[in-house]
Amino acid sequence: MATEPPFDWSQFHLGIYINAQPDALYDLWTTPIGLTRWFLRAAAFAPTDGPPSRNSRKKIVIPPFDDLAPRPDQQRCEVNDRYLWEWHYNGGITGEEWILAMRPPTKLTFGFGGRMEVEVLLRKQGRTCEVSLRQYNIPANGRARQNLHMGCRTAWTFFLTNLKSVAEGGADLLETVRAKTTQLHLVNI
Repeated sequence: MATEPPFDWSQFHLGIYINAQPDALYDLWTTPIGLTRWFLRAAAFAPTDGPPSRNSRKKIVIPPFDDLAPRPDQQRCEVNDRYLWEWHYNGGITGEEWILAMRPPTKLTFGFGGRMEVEVLLRKQGRTCEVSLRQYNIPANGRARQNLHMGCRTAWTFFLTNLKSVAEGGADLLETVRAKTTQLHLVNI
């Protein structure tokens, strides 16, 4: 009797088919103007020398994002760019990381939430584009399983659905107004 392998909490994969060309979807992932159409309240990319080595034993001082010169909103990011993203959620949570790898218009890898990484692959499938997202290097403790694995998986499921809606000419499903009561937890912000 074969046993199932243990569940892998260190990563997850999601995918969706979108009626759009890879190049158009790539712009939605790699430009501030694109990201704010379906994902974020605000986004900026700025050229840098790249992320600090994760293996360095020295204390690393990272200059504030405000000290960098951001790219124009319609320009695609590049490898080693640092990003500053702001979500609609909870009054504007921000995140800063680096663009780690690119292969326009089919691949984008970026740091996410510390040591995690997200890889997005775009593959033309006839008239549609297969969008594959993998988040990995998720810490293995119980709190990370809940907040980072399950929380991010749930969020990416919504955001990929919103990407499909926006890219196919439909409505932006993001809720941009905070709930009027603490009893309502909005699922789309």
